[in-house]
Amino acid sequence: MISIYPRKKLDHSFRNIFSALSFVLTPRLNENRILHDIENLWPKENVIVGLSVRTIFDTILTQQKFEDGSEVVMSGITIPDMVEIVEAHGLKIVPVDLDMDSLQVNRDAITSALSKKTVMVVAAHLFGSRMDMTPIYDALYERPDILIVEDCAQAFDGIGKYTKQSRTDISMFSFGSIKSVTTLGCAIGFAKEPNFQRQIKDSLAKYDRVSNTQFLSKVLKYFMLKFLENPFIYGFFISLCQLMKVDYDNVIISSIRMVKNAGLLETIRKAPPRAQLKYLLHRLSNMNDDHFSKRKEAGDYVSTRLKRSNVHGFRNDTHSYWLFPIRTPKRSILVKALCDAGFDATFTSTQLISINPTDGGMAPENCEQYMSETIYLPVYESLPIAKLEILISVVNDNT
Repeated sequence: MISIYPRKKLDHSFRNIFSALSFVLTPRLNENRILHDIENLWPKENVIVGLSVRTIFDTILTQQKFEDGSEVVMSGITIPDMVEIVEAHGLKIVPVDLDMDSLQVNRDAITSALSKKTVMVVAAHLFGSRMDMTPIYDALYERPDILIVEDCAQAFDGIGKYTKQSRTDISMFSFGSIKSVTTLGCAIGFAKEPNFQRQIKDSLAKYDRVSNTQFLSKVLKYFMLKFLENPFIYGFFISLCQLMKVDYDNVIISSIRMVKNAGLLETIRKAPPRAQLKYLLHRLSNMNDDHFSKRKEAGDYVSTRLKRSNVHGFRNDTHSYWLFPIRTPKRSILVKALCDAGFDATFTSTQLISINPTDGGMAPENCEQYMSETIYLPVYESLPIAKLEILISVVNDNT
């Protein structure tokens, strides 16, 4: 048995978790005051708070009442739930390819994807980076009727930092269990227009609330999972799973993904627990200015030392390495070599997929090829430089 660095470092401390527990035990939390205080963190923005990015996105589509068969142009990589939500509203998906070196869409590709039926463009910012929205704005110059949505679930980088670009109608940021500054759920949206903000907030306010008891259960689960970040404990966990002939990969994936006790829409059409809202306010209000800098330093250190330019987004200067994906045709070989060296890399634990068009056909070529050859490296600030050097050497020797 060896010490193994886990595939992902959860972005919270034991101290954060104890704060969440204290909020669960706090009686009579004032929801309106909490929401007011969250919104005041961005006094110049039209802020929306919901259970998840999925919840806000579904509410937007419910509000818009687009005609059945209308088309939604989406950048070519997202999670299956976003696809399911679009199609549940009777809409069709038209995916657009990405340049995986810059994680950027091309204006001509957007223009080619548009039709008279296009009602929305959704741009997903990937892996902790952001794309420049200018090509999308240019493509839609003569189509002001099309709603522009930024899916920033993976792109939060702090208070006073990025919210959305100028012509975007709404952006959405996630604070889910494995996201940056996690509060084990919740999302924040930034709407361009106050009327649009009010419509969405009014709809969200009608949902039944998830109970504090359910939130307590999640907090306790992630309290236990936090112990697995210790490389020795994580190595022991993997060895125990192997001894018991249990697929530890499946155990990890099932423990962190949103559980659907009902259908997706029924699951997401809820309001967050008051204790979780308080936790969201607490975490956002107590962020250090350098919260992301050390993770970015570790990511840059590895990215610049890999022999091949195979890091997704290596030409994107906004990359904060929420995930560290690389491309290799030797995924299984590299994952095994990294595990033998004490690093739990993976190509199965993310939900990100290359999108297929609703009416059939191939997924965008670059997105499909890259996602079929993607693995995620455990690159984060708590790995010592000596360990990062070993990881770099293993990757260079096996790609």
